[in-house]
Amino acid sequence: MKINIVLNLIILLLITGNSFSQAPKFDYGLSTYKKGNCMGCHKWHGDGGPGYGGAALSLRETGLDREQLITIIACGRPGTNMPFFDKKAYKDDRCFGMKFSDFEGDDKNRPLQAKSYLNNRQIEAVVDFIINDLQGQKVSKDYCLKFFGKPTRSCEGL
Repeated sequence: MKINIVLNLIILLLITGNSFSQAPKFDYGLSTYKKGNCMGCHKWHGDGGPGYGGAALSLRETGLDREQLITIIACGRPGTNMPFFDKKAYKDDRCFGMKFSDFEGDDKNRPLQAKSYLNNRQIEAVVDFIINDLQGQKVSKDYCLKFFGKPTRSCEGL
């Protein structure tokens, strides 16, 4: 009899999953967005705007596809304040067919190095985060709470 009750409880838990308590899901892309300090320029909300790196573009309004976003994050944008996050960028011609030697004497257009590098998995996670949580979407209270992990003044009024 006791075994029957225990088995029924186990079956009930398996059927309902963990719907009784949904812990916040860890988002590797969001975590890496923060690690790479993307919000330093693109802001927590992804709309971009003025910052210490200049006027960053909106990730919510970008028309770039997945492959283009991967390239821009890995290689940056020479001549702008968008840094490269791939530690092998411009050491060979993987980035726009160019190397650092192509920028000799042209410091104005030389690619900027990010403060911390991201590996391919991290770059792809950031891109997936941009596509799934930012691109083509309005800032919402749910997103704000996800970003900060708790209610903040930034989430008020959303």
